[in-house]
Formats: sequence, C-alpha cells, structure tokens
Amino acid sequence: MASALEQFVNSVRQLSAQGQMTQLCELINKSGELLAKNLSHLDTVLGALDVQEHSLGVLAVLFVKFSMPSVPDFETLFSQVQLFISTCNGEHIRYATDTFAGLCHQLTNALVERKQ
Repeated sequence: MASALEQFVNSVRQLSAQGQMTQLCELINKSGELLAKNLSHLDTVLGALDVQEHSLGVLAVLFVKFSMPSVPDFETLFSQVQLFISTCNGEHIRYATDTFAGLCHQLTNALVERKQ
C-alpha cells in the first residue's frame, strides 16, 4: 500500500479512536483525489479498517469506488456496500449523511442499470 494511503488509514484509525469526527470528515473531504488515484489499493484499505470503528473511512472508500466511471467487479462492491450499510456505526455516519445518501443513490442506480 502506498505511503500516502497508509497515512490515510492511520489518520482514520487515530481520529476515530479519539472521537474527533469533525476532523475526520475534513480529512476525508481532502482525501478523495488520493483515494481515486489509488483505486487498485482500495480493497487493501478496506481490509485495514473496521466497519464499526472506522465507518467514516470505509464510507469514503466505498463512495470513491462507486464514483469511478466503470466498476470492475460489481458483485464484490455490492457485497461490500451491503455489509457496510447493515453494520456501520450510525453515530459516525451522522457526520456524513450526504455521503451516505450518495452511496445509497449510487448503489440504487447501479442496480437499476443492471436490472437487479
């Protein structure tokens, strides 16, 4: 995993553990381009984050994965989003309701396109 991504993961873990959700949202908002440039490493990032403890970080990664022009492995991404929606920490998601709604919207659009 690239060092900038490692720093992202470490910052997400640290800010989540400290309960500094506002600062975490600021970090995530600044990290969209970093995540998009490292698309091939995002599953590794997801593996390094716990859905319950790092919901905002996981949300950011899934949102970026769905924002790409083409989704290479839709079934895997669908499973990841489905698991995230059912197990994420609602207290964390309150800080990023627009992004959460956007992820749900992207999922719905993708399912409609695939007629599923």
